[in-house]
Amino acid sequence: MPKTRIEFYKIGKMLGKGAFGKVNLGLHRLTRKLVAIKSTNRDDIREESTKKKMQNEIDILKSLRHPSHIKLLETFSTDKHYLIVMELCPGGDLLNYVRKRRKLKEDAAKLIFR
Repeated sequence: MPKTRIEFYKIGKMLGKGAFGKVNLGLHRLTRKLVAIKSTNRDDIREESTKKKMQNEIDILKSLRHPSHIKLLETFSTDKHYLIVMELCPGGDLLNYVRKRRKLKEDAAKLIFR
């Protein structure tokens, strides 16, 4: 299997921004599958504690197996970035879902947190 390269993906609009980088819409050029690609600039990950936090995030994503959790598809790096490719959640993340509604009704929470 060939090593993943950034050229395998077409990078689209930014979906969000966080402490360790940004998340963009991505399209895998061969499978035509839409994904979310989290990219972190290598220059921003110099401290050992920050590297550990990023590795912890990857390890947690690898270990999760639940229909309500985003699946980690792959990780790879370029000369300038570390990239985490994840399943796309077209409805957005849970935090924004709850913020838009101010609270969750019990029936909705049961579906999400089953």
